[in-house]
Amino acid sequence: MFSSPQVLLVDDDPDITLALSDYLRQEGFDVEVAETGNAALHKGKTQPFDVVLLDVGLPDRDGIEVLVELSQHKPQLPIILLTAVSSLRDTTPPDTLNKAYAYLTKPYRREEIKDVLSRAVMRSREIVKETNTEACDPPMSDLAPLSPSIPQSTQTKNGEEPGSHFQPTLEEFQRLAEYVQLMQFVFEHVPEDILVADSHKRFRYANQAACRSLGYTKEELQGLRIPDIAPHHENQRYQEHLKSLREGKTLSYHTTHRTKHGQDLPMNISIYLFKFQGQEFTCAITTLSQKTARSS
Repeated sequence: MFSSPQVLLVDDDPDITLALSDYLRQEGFDVEVAETGNAALHKGKTQPFDVVLLDVGLPDRDGIEVLVELSQHKPQLPIILLTAVSSLRDTTPPDTLNKAYAYLTKPYRREEIKDVLSRAVMRSREIVKETNTEACDPPMSDLAPLSPSIPQSTQTKNGEEPGSHFQPTLEEFQRLAEYVQLMQFVFEHVPEDILVADSHKRFRYANQAACRSLGYTKEELQGLRIPDIAPHHENQRYQEHLKSLREGKTLSYHTTHRTKHGQDLPMNISIYLFKFQGQEFTCAITTLSQKTARSS
């Protein structure tokens, strides 16, 4: 059984450390906080961490100095830089910046930090299992076929996700992050409702259109499950739909969604199934039925 990922959070802003550490603990991470560069070096050198979240602006010394010294002491420890300076690449030598696993520019999204942390922890724990000679340079044959300039499917020809050996450079990671931001912008502004639910039927994503239609905030929807908004939901029929989707079939049908205020809306819905990080997710794209749209 795997232990919780150990994260060293280095930031001198108590509001940030409190909010971020609380969020990460809720997501299953164990978080240790250091408010200065010297404290970060001491803890980072003497305690076993899976990953470090390091703010560049620290009160006693520059975060880049901490990055260099800590990476020299523990070269296999992923260090993620947090910075308010968007031009960090222009002001920091590439060979220094490349010592970081990734960097995020403030203001950042909590989900973004969780995603980068999860990948860094996976990489960190994988390195522990590898031999010293293979730790830093995984074979090219193990790299996932993913290019930041040409985003590809998250599945391989065998239906499995790309191997976790893939670790983008900072430049590649930034291009990937920009691509993700573009996709998020698109999903947020399309007129159709988009709802993504996990295998437990809990909503993991809802775009702005879905929130407006149902009358919930994003946070409220992420605390709900499919039956909470689908008054005619039946588990047996849901499992039959999953079976059809796994067989490669497409599903489109009429259904009813109930708003926060109890109004039932007839909807046209299309359902898609995909895998991400070994889990199944359903994506529902819905529109108000034309009959209702004309009458309203």
